[in-house]
Amino acid sequence: MGLTISAGNQRRRQMQHVKIAGWTSEKRQTFLDTLAVTCNVNIACAEAGMSRSGVYQLRRRDQEFAALWREALLMGYDRLEERLLRRAGAGVNDIDFGGGDAPEAPLDAELALTLLRAHRPAVEGRRKRRGGEIHRMSREEAEAALSKRLDALEKRLKAEQGK
Repeated sequence: MGLTISAGNQRRRQMQHVKIAGWTSEKRQTFLDTLAVTCNVNIACAEAGMSRSGVYQLRRRDQEFAALWREALLMGYDRLEERLLRRAGAGVNDIDFGGGDAPEAPLDAELALTLLRAHRPAVEGRRKRRGGEIHRMSREEAEAALSKRLDALEKRLKAEQGK
């Protein structure tokens, strides 16, 4: 059994024993490196030797890993954009995204452009709304927001019943 240092949602960092089949720091790094190259969770999971459901569970419970995941995807999309720009003048339609140890498959340029068009507004919108950071509510903030919504719902129901 190995040791890893992690921080869950709204918790301080702590050393934990990792199950032999668990997400070691090496497996996490392999996953994130592959994700940054391919933007493909399935390929990244296969490269790390872990399951797709396991990585999504890890992302939900580990805020730091979730932030690194977002960063890896942004790097992947930036890399895709750079390669498309570099190849645009050459008239190449099939792009081989080589240059790393992670497995890569050729990608059609039109599909790559479609992905970038779909991805960019989401990134720009997130940056405008949140300054590039995703804010996770604390338990107290979530309870306050829920309480506020429930109070508004109760007020609306009373008004509707009073009509």
